[in-house]
Amino acid sequence: MKLSAKKIEKFSKNIKVNSFNCVDSTNTVAKKLAENGADEGTVVTAIKQTAGRGRLGRTFLSKKGGVYFSVVLRPQINPEDTLFVTVAAAVAACRAIEAVSSKKCDIKWVNDIYINGKKVCGILTEGGFNSDGTLNYAILGVGINLFEPKGSFPGNLPLADSVFHKQDKIFFKNRVKERLIAEFSNNFFEIYENLEKKEFIKEYQQRSFLTGKDITYKKDGATYNAKVIEIDDNARLIVKTNTKTEVLSHGEIQITGMEQLAI
Repeated sequence: MKLSAKKIEKFSKNIKVNSFNCVDSTNTVAKKLAENGADEGTVVTAIKQTAGRGRLGRTFLSKKGGVYFSVVLRPQINPEDTLFVTVAAAVAACRAIEAVSSKKCDIKWVNDIYINGKKVCGILTEGGFNSDGTLNYAILGVGINLFEPKGSFPGNLPLADSVFHKQDKIFFKNRVKERLIAEFSNNFFEIYENLEKKEFIKEYQQRSFLTGKDITYKKDGATYNAKVIEIDDNARLIVKTNTKTEVLSHGEIQITGMEQLAI
């Protein structure tokens, strides 16, 4: 049964919801709506996706039990600043998950949400551009593993987890999925209205799951070992190798000793 658009809109004044049982990708559907003139704040939700995707072309596991939604945005920003949309969304996702679960959330740069060292949420921001290269719209996609899928997670995803487990049955009631989307919307748009002030960066830094950890990262076709020093005020990852300090604004990183996630 698809989510109740009315319930979500009741909890949040910022959005107009299009609710589906199953789609290939909520980002794909939202992109089509945006290209047809959909207003900022248009949301697409689905119980499951058949072709969910994450960063770097990865597949995003989208079984029933998760929460999958995408938001149409029309930000008046430079294309390179869409990173801050993702960063703001990560903070909003943490706040929303904590509001419905009371479980502490951390952020793995740039776009993954962790609870107790395991990934429960991924975020993907995609842009649509005008002929002159300016940003026409952005699609903000969020996938949250809210409940354990039937049969649990595949064995090749050892770090995948859900917000709630069987012992948390009390939370299976009270429209928790609708409340979660509304909580996210309320928090995100509160930040988004003043995105240029970057006041959310401090919280993003404080929630960093990577600070102090050993990682590997790829750059210009080579792989390097480094330690994460901090996240700077432009949401860039500051790392130190044996020979130098690097500033990473994008790319693929992996925590040493932890297998790469592809959910």
